[in-house]
Amino acid sequence: MKNRKCLVLILSLFAVLFGTVAVPAQSGTNALTIGISVEPISLDPAGGLYVPEQFLIQQIFDPLIAADPALNLHPALAKSWEVNEDGTEFTFHLREDVKFQDGTKFTGEAVKISFDRAAKGTTVAAAAPTIFYDYIETQVVDDTTVVVKFSSPHATFLQDLTRPWLMISSPAAIEKYGEDYGQHPVGTGPFILKEWATQDHITLTKNPDYNWAPEYMAHNGPALLDEITFRFLPEQATRIAAFQSGEASLVQDPSYLEASQMATDPNVQLFTFVNPGMTSHQMINVEKAPTDDINVRKALIYAVDQETISQIAFYGLQPAAHSVISPSTWGYNEEAAQLYSYDPEKAAALLEESGWIDSNGDGIREKDGVNLHIEYPALPTYEEAFMELLASYLQKAGFEVNITKLDDAGISEFGFASKHNILNMGWISRDPAVLSYVYDSENIEGGNQSSYTRFRNDRLDEILRTAPQTIDEEARKALYQEAQMIIMENAIALPIHCYGSVYLADSNIAGFRFDPEGFPYLYEISITAE
Repeated sequence: MKNRKCLVLILSLFAVLFGTVAVPAQSGTNALTIGISVEPISLDPAGGLYVPEQFLIQQIFDPLIAADPALNLHPALAKSWEVNEDGTEFTFHLREDVKFQDGTKFTGEAVKISFDRAAKGTTVAAAAPTIFYDYIETQVVDDTTVVVKFSSPHATFLQDLTRPWLMISSPAAIEKYGEDYGQHPVGTGPFILKEWATQDHITLTKNPDYNWAPEYMAHNGPALLDEITFRFLPEQATRIAAFQSGEASLVQDPSYLEASQMATDPNVQLFTFVNPGMTSHQMINVEKAPTDDINVRKALIYAVDQETISQIAFYGLQPAAHSVISPSTWGYNEEAAQLYSYDPEKAAALLEESGWIDSNGDGIREKDGVNLHIEYPALPTYEEAFMELLASYLQKAGFEVNITKLDDAGISEFGFASKHNILNMGWISRDPAVLSYVYDSENIEGGNQSSYTRFRNDRLDEILRTAPQTIDEEARKALYQEAQMIIMENAIALPIHCYGSVYLADSNIAGFRFDPEGFPYLYEISITAE
C-alpha cells in the first residue's frame, strides 16, 4: 500500500518507539493481516465471551444453523431441524460429509460433547451457560441425528445456535488438550489455527477440505484467502500506523478522526455497521454511595450530552445512545429511550434536592462534609475515546470523578468487589435476551458475576427469566420493552453510544460484507491485484 503523506512517517515512528510488534509485512497476495485491538483469552466456544473471541471463533468453527445478514436461518452443520410444539425439544439432522480439521469425522457425539460443555461453561464468564438454562441433555439418536432437550421453552434457541458460543468442537482435540483446548481450538470451519504468539499475533490458514459453507455465502469450497494474521495492536495510533505502512490491509476500530479523514482517499475503503444488542453504557452501582440515591443516578444521566460525545469522540461513526438497547435491535423500546435528554439544569435540581451543594465554590458538590465522588474504573481499549469527555460532563455537574485505568481482568475484579459507582458495559447481540447476562440479579454474587449495578428487582428478574421461554413473539417483545423501561426508570444505566463496527481496508480488499452482528465474513474476502 502507498504511504500517505507525512502522517505516515509520524505514526510509524510512534509505533517503533512505543512497541509495535515486529511481525513481517504480509507475505503474499492471498495473505491478509488484520489489526485488532484486543487479544482473545480463549478460543474455546464453551468459554468465550468477548468480542475478539467471537470474531476468531467463527473463523475456526461452524454452527449447526447459520443466520444470513437479514437473520434468516439456513442449514449449516445441520441439514434440517424440527421443534416440538412447546419449544423444549429440538431435533437436528446432521451432514454426513464433514470432517474436523484434525481429520476426525463430525457426528452427533461431537454435538453432544460440545453442548454438554457449553451448558457448564469452561470459564467463569462464559456466555454459553446462560443460553443453556434448564438444559436436560443432548440425545444422540445416531451419527446424524441428535435431540436437544430443555425443561422449559427456549424461544431463541435456533437463533442462539448461529452464534459462536454454541459452535461445534472436535471431541478428539478436547480430549487431547484438556484445559488448554482454548489455546488449541479445532473445529470444522474455513480456517485452521496455525500459530498463537501470545501478546503478538494469531495466524490462521485456510482449511483446504472446507466444502460446506451456508447457501447464502458468495461461494462454496475453501476460503479465498490462504492465510490471515490477526495482530494485537491495543492502541489506535499503532493500528493506524500498521495500516498506513502496509503491514495491515484491514484494521478494526481505527482512530475515528483518521478514519473520517481517510475515507475520501481512493486507496482506502471505510466500512461501518451499527451493531444490535446492548449499547455502550455505564452500569450504575445502586449499593455504593452516592449512587445508591436515585436522584444522583438520574442526575448522572441528565448531565451527559451523548450527541456531542458521538461527534467529538467518534466523529459520528458511533451513534449516540439513549437507552440500554440499540435501536437496531429487535424489541427496542423507543419510549424508554425518550425518558432522558441532556439537561444540566435538571441534573443540578436533582442533586440539590438530595442535599448536594457546592458550598465552597470549588466546583465539587458536598453533603455532610463528603464530596460527591464517583469511582470510575475504565478499560481504555473500549473507553479511551470518550472516558475523559464523560468525566468532564460529570465534573461540570459538580461530581468529583476518579478514573482508574484497568485491563479486562482488573475491571471484573473491581466490579465484583463493588468498588465502582459506574462501570462500562455493552454487548453485541441480535436479541435483547442479552440483558439477562448483566441485569438478572442472580449474576450479582453467582452466575457470571457481571451484574455490576447490583440492582435487585423481582419484576425485572421475572421478565429476564420468562421472556426467553415465551414462544409468542409479540408477548416476548412486550416483556423486553418493559425490562428496558424498568432499567431506565430506575436510572441504573447511563447510555453513551451505540456500538458501530468500523473497519479501514486497503482498496484491493474485495468481497467485504458484515454478518448480523457487525463482523466481516472473512471467508468471502479476497485480495485483488494492485
